[in-house]
Amino acid sequence: MSMQHIKETDLVRDEYGNYYKVVGIHTEGDTLKALEVSNLYFETSFQHSAESLEDDYKSKPVGVFIQEQVNAYIDEVQQNERPIYGIRDLMVNRIKVYAVDITQPHPLRNQTV
Repeated sequence: MSMQHIKETDLVRDEYGNYYKVVGIHTEGDTLKALEVSNLYFETSFQHSAESLEDDYKSKPVGVFIQEQVNAYIDEVQQNERPIYGIRDLMVNRIKVYAVDITQPHPLRNQTV
């Protein structure tokens, strides 16, 4: 699939095996110029409230729940036959990649807090 068809919710993986969710797309006309990505763990942590933890997770670290949700999201992307893009491949194709500043309030913060 062409890198020009990347959409929000697609995944990007770096050379260390970290996954990032595409949260912003910047184009000039029909040409993709840049992507804004956020670590998939960070994004997943804002998708669920403490009340959504099933009893199976009550005695475990919250990271166990988040990791299982992250793995499920990766599996879903693969089952939907969406490619997982490599950051280096994007850069070789002159697509800039910017990371979300995790020290700033998350856009979904007001919906989850």
